[in-house]
Amino acid sequence: MPERSKVLDSPAMEKSATKIAALREHYLFAGLDDTDFESLMQRASVVRVERGAVLFHRGDKADYFYFIDSGQVELNIIAPTGQKKVLEVVGHDRTFAEAVAFMGGHKYPVTCEVLSDAVLVQIPNKDYVDVIYTNRDACMRLLSDISRHLHGLVREIERLTVQNAGARLVSYLLEHVVDTNEDEATIRLELPRHVIASRLSITPETLSRLLRGLVDERVITIEDRVIFVHNLSRLRPYD
Repeated sequence: MPERSKVLDSPAMEKSATKIAALREHYLFAGLDDTDFESLMQRASVVRVERGAVLFHRGDKADYFYFIDSGQVELNIIAPTGQKKVLEVVGHDRTFAEAVAFMGGHKYPVTCEVLSDAVLVQIPNKDYVDVIYTNRDACMRLLSDISRHLHGLVREIERLTVQNAGARLVSYLLEHVVDTNEDEATIRLELPRHVIASRLSITPETLSRLLRGLVDERVITIEDRVIFVHNLSRLRPYD
């Protein structure tokens, strides 16, 4: 079980004003007044989890949701075939598992695995929902963000179902461009290849084959998790 400490009593929290500020600005908390926010933080706790650990399994009792101060986590399910399907990778300054609280569920519908050493803020579902029921502004902010999230999911479904594997890969690569220079670009992949493959609904072997094809065509060069694009105009129509 990961070590836990109260948020307001934790020396790490006292020294890091940015941690409290990030929580305060997040859409789930921005609509709360100061009294409600401080009351909620008194019931929250810090959870430190090492890479490779499982924070919770699908079917576990869902009493909390989480805010990521640092690190990354993977939300996944195991298909009847035994193959793991990565549903989402969540990183810095984002929350996860809050949907269970709003849906009135009592069990986590997914498994959460930690991809890198993580510091999480754990918020009790019941305490948060009790606060939301009395705060109209917070509810309106939530509705706005949920709408944007749903639009994003629709685009993701369209990409996975309409586009072929090559096009999905190119879309993913272009989303992770960190620098451009005329028709050249640099792409940084933060996730392991098997996780990227799962996100694109292809096998790791297919991902390797597609990347190798781009290298053979001299469209890209790969150095570990950094990809150098030599010709963006050739990459975009790649099929």
